[in-house]
Amino acid sequence: MTRRYIHSSQSTWEIADLLQSIFVSELLNPSHSLWIVSPWISDIQVIDNRSNQFVTIEPEWANRMVLLSEVIAKLVDLGTRVIVGLKKDEPHNPAFISKLDQRIVNSPYLRVIPRSLLHAKGIISDRFYLSGSMNITFNGISLNDETVLFVTDVEEVAHNRISFMEKWGYIE
Repeated sequence: MTRRYIHSSQSTWEIADLLQSIFVSELLNPSHSLWIVSPWISDIQVIDNRSNQFVTIEPEWANRMVLLSEVIAKLVDLGTRVIVGLKKDEPHNPAFISKLDQRIVNSPYLRVIPRSLLHAKGIISDRFYLSGSMNITFNGISLNDETVLFVTDVEEVAHNRISFMEKWGYIE
């Protein structure tokens, strides 16, 4: 399987499970670069470590839910270049940016890019591309009816990485 559509609603957890899988995968085998683009973005819980199944990745995450800002900070520590694209002047975003600033101080491996007219959404790494209708918020992940496409096809991921590089830049 190189492409999978996921249709979610309030009663399903497929998108949350997929996000956990892709972020754990990135922590175990970090990409050179990772783009996270969402008009609205919140510091949502992305890894459920209440059973300690991921404690070897980061011992400080024992017995709890892990936040997106923590995962991004760990990836930056591991040498991944993270580019976050979000909508300028959106009410969800300043709190998330503040959390990133608290966790990641003056790192050349993190770039946050606000855009005025952003509507596109996606996460792309060296190995996958996730796109679709969902914002990276609690409602987008857990409540709204959403459709996302998860792609692992090498050529399709590479094509989209070039598009993301052209639109969002790249950190050397």
